[in-house]
Amino acid sequence: CNECQYMKMNTLLKIYNTLKYEWPSVEIDPEVAKDAVKPIERMLELS
Repeated sequence: CNECQYMKMNTLLKIYNTLKYEWPSVEIDPEVAKDAVKPIERMLELS
């Protein structure tokens, strides 16, 4: 993820605002979220 151009777009201010104000809001279909759990867990294991 350190090499990803999109991850480099994250700043401390953006992270702070997201945690403090809980925005931007992201809504995901429950079925999509269910299908995404396994790949996300695998990605986190590799990080």
